[in-house]
Amino acid sequence: MGGGSTLVLFKRGLLGFFALLFAIIILLSAFRAFYAGKIFPGVTVGSVELGGLNREVAEEKLSSRIKAFSDKGLQLQIDGKQETVKLDRLGITVSPEKTFIRAWSIGRSGSLFNKIFAYLSSLFRKTSVVAELNINEATLFNEINLLSEIYDFKGYDVRLNIVGDKVSILYDTKEGLMIDQEEVQKLLINSAVNLNSSSVEIKRKPLLPHIDSKSALAGKLEAERMMSSPLTLVYGYHKFKVTSDKIGSWIESNSDNQNRLRPVINERKLSIYVTEIAQIVNSSPQKSVLEVVDGKVVNFEPPREGRLLREDETIKLIANALEEKRNGNEVVTEISLPVVVEEPIADGSAAELGIVELIGKATTSFVGSPPNRISNIKNGTKFLNGLLIKPGDEFSTLGALGKIDNTSGYLPELVIKGDRTIPEFGGGLCQVSTTLFRAVLDTGLPVTSRRNHSYRVSYYEKDGEGNYIGPGLDATIYSPSPDFRFKNDTKATIIILGYVKGNFITFELYGTKDGRKSIIDGPHTLSTIPTGDPIYANTDTIPVGEKKMIERAHPGGSATALYIINYADGKKVEQKFDSYYRPWPERWLVGAETEQLTTETPSDKPTEEPSL
Repeated sequence: MGGGSTLVLFKRGLLGFFALLFAIIILLSAFRAFYAGKIFPGVTVGSVELGGLNREVAEEKLSSRIKAFSDKGLQLQIDGKQETVKLDRLGITVSPEKTFIRAWSIGRSGSLFNKIFAYLSSLFRKTSVVAELNINEATLFNEINLLSEIYDFKGYDVRLNIVGDKVSILYDTKEGLMIDQEEVQKLLINSAVNLNSSSVEIKRKPLLPHIDSKSALAGKLEAERMMSSPLTLVYGYHKFKVTSDKIGSWIESNSDNQNRLRPVINERKLSIYVTEIAQIVNSSPQKSVLEVVDGKVVNFEPPREGRLLREDETIKLIANALEEKRNGNEVVTEISLPVVVEEPIADGSAAELGIVELIGKATTSFVGSPPNRISNIKNGTKFLNGLLIKPGDEFSTLGALGKIDNTSGYLPELVIKGDRTIPEFGGGLCQVSTTLFRAVLDTGLPVTSRRNHSYRVSYYEKDGEGNYIGPGLDATIYSPSPDFRFKNDTKATIIILGYVKGNFITFELYGTKDGRKSIIDGPHTLSTIPTGDPIYANTDTIPVGEKKMIERAHPGGSATALYIINYADGKKVEQKFDSYYRPWPERWLVGAETEQLTTETPSDKPTEEPSL
């Protein structure tokens, strides 16, 4: 009897369970059917109630709320000050479509158990859905960083004080207050995902002085090592000198993990400097333009390679060099700038002639020249600028300069003849021929005629950067002789491009490189002869009886330079330029009557060929 009764009870219980389960399924099916086109009850996005709304109404309500929230922005409360920040300024956007899909998916996604749980939960409690955000992390970081720059008070710790190239230590300290940037980011994102427009309180945390004052002297020494010598940044003809005070302007105080004072480079300041350099170095590739009228080039724009400075790499090179100096390692004084070069595209008439690239260049300085000499240099440069030299042709400088008188734009300037200094048309043109001579040497073309000046001339004893090189690389001209001549032994036409900028004259030769390399060994001074007594020359260019020194004393002597051309096929050609200079005493002009000029006793010294 007992066993049968238990079985009956079990059957009744089982039937009751299945009945209840069937009832639940019917109820859930009815629930699901009722909300087939609606958001399940209790679903919210932030404060937006969406439960029970059909799809269209829910979408419209949510979109409207998101738009209003985005337009209003977030309210920030910082140190008692209220500031409104729009979401787009923070790099945050809320997606209405994706946010709605999240709300719509409640009770409609996941396993059967999850769905049943969502059905039952919706009857008793609300289900909060966070908004879907798109975040530009860089923009958000920059905006939070900007808030820090506005509201942070860094206080004072033991630190370096750098003024110019002098370093001192400041020992006064004061507690700072700093925004916790990670916490601020979390607060802003939390407000955005919940569409919460109420104020976000941003608190600042204290920043206590922590640097060990005993380490300050060592930190000062490190900063002084970083600033001990300038850096030179080099690319081609570009040289940028980074002075000690410039380096000092990049240095800021920091600390290591042992709270020791350490000087470090502020890379943002360094980056600004490198960007300024890039603006000078960078250029776009340029095609050549050549316009010839009656055999003379009237318009020439040389082909130009494109250049792009690798700024990030440059910053690292400079920072690493300064770090090595700080640590007392080998001092780097010169850095080659990392530049990407893009070759120009050669086309058109210039390319047909073979004028596709720069093959040689030289610059000299005429600082201190009188106005007429400068005018003659500029005029002579214009005569040579744009001339074409065909393959196999010999170029004559005098032949290209035109008639050297007032009919061709030349002015009278002092020329030395023997022991007399008198004004003649074209004085200063030897600056033109000397500069062209050096451009030819840089190119590797054979020189067919070159003569040094009778006397040493200070203008020609320096290179294009003003560094002293001594006598022996000058080329004098005077019509009809001596002349400076050279030959185009390349297979392409060469064009001369000459220009004057400031106190410098430059000649560039454009053509086609053929693999040759030139070397200049020298100039080397072989002997020196004392200057001798001053020389006085009568002139009517200054008042009678007055004296004017026109040239300081220079010794005479001899010099030599060896010019070597190494051709691509292995051929080697050497030219030796020997120069002999008379002693150059102080030279004075003495104001005299016209009659004295014409009746002056000739010098008993040997007459030299005059020089312009």
